[in-house]
Amino acid sequence: MDTAQDHINLGLAFAMSKNYTQAVTEFEKALMLNPDDAEVYANLGNVYIYKGDFEKGIKSFEKALLINPMNINVLVKLAGLHANMGKLDSALDEYKKVMEINPEDVNLKHGLADLYVKMEKYEEAKKVYREIISMEPDNIEVVFKMGYIYESEKNYEEAAKQYEKVLKMNSKSPGINTMLGNVYKHMREFSKAIECYEAAAKKNPKEAGVAYNLGVLYFEMGKNEEALRELERAKANRFLSGNVYILAGEIYSKLGKKKEAMEEFKKVTELGVADAEVHKALGFIYMEEGQVDEAIVEYKKALDKKGEDVSIYENIGNIYYKKINYTEAKAYFEKCIAKGRENGDIYYKMGNISMKESKPKDAIKYWKRSVELNPENEIVKKNLKLLEG
Repeated sequence: MDTAQDHINLGLAFAMSKNYTQAVTEFEKALMLNPDDAEVYANLGNVYIYKGDFEKGIKSFEKALLINPMNINVLVKLAGLHANMGKLDSALDEYKKVMEINPEDVNLKHGLADLYVKMEKYEEAKKVYREIISMEPDNIEVVFKMGYIYESEKNYEEAAKQYEKVLKMNSKSPGINTMLGNVYKHMREFSKAIECYEAAAKKNPKEAGVAYNLGVLYFEMGKNEEALRELERAKANRFLSGNVYILAGEIYSKLGKKKEAMEEFKKVTELGVADAEVHKALGFIYMEEGQVDEAIVEYKKALDKKGEDVSIYENIGNIYYKKINYTEAKAYFEKCIAKGRENGDIYYKMGNISMKESKPKDAIKYWKRSVELNPENEIVKKNLKLLEG
């Protein structure tokens, strides 16, 4: 006759061979013979987790704890499950029980602190991390996480101190130069930020993100040529984010290099990540270059993404006005006026359109408002004098 231990051994063997269905069967047979075995419930919980049935796994762990509330391994697993499922308060309850049983365990403290970070309870997390550092001063992972918390709290000075400690502990620590550079950039200590980014680039010359960060930094410093150089390096290293092309386009626009700017913004649209502002920028460049039909297309794409933008309405209205399409021009100028755009030029053109429509009373109304907004417009004054006699 098979004993409970026989079924347990078989269950463990099936679990090791990843035959989880048969493992469940064996553990359940063991429980039928010995329903008060906490370890079997724990093993059964593990198998359900391997199968992806988290709810049954949790129930099995809870049954194990009813029999043996002091089972640290089960409590930790249950805490991890609840944390991964977003049940953070339940996870915290389990960790607190664990800490009551074994308050000096560094790994348990680490798990608790990580949970506090996930819950954005940063003060509690820092308190536990400090306890770990007092026990293990060279714990580089905890020092790094302290820096991360300070950075999340926008306490950049303290974040920099922690990241500097990480560098002293391990100068080859991946990514830390970049993170330290980001912190110094927030502190507007640009020379230190550049040092950090350049150090990161030396460690990994093909790290495109570092080149992009340098490009952004140089742009913020007003060093456009240096920014463009780094952005080109980011692109050469296959930095596929649309942000690199958007920033390059903005810089070329500021430098008056419209064709180059247009190419950058076009690349953003090719990547399929163009927002309303990219289409708006393209529309403006096309309009400046006299490619009015292309400008209208881009402006309308911007409106599709953004909804309403008075400046776009005005620009489209002006384009249609120049194309002598007064019906469309009027429609867009009316949208501007409805949205509170007080612009003497719009009212002047609306007056001209009204005259084309043989509506002199409307023309007088629009021209009078134009003169109120722009008293220097002698042409409008002359038109009003002729109409009013």
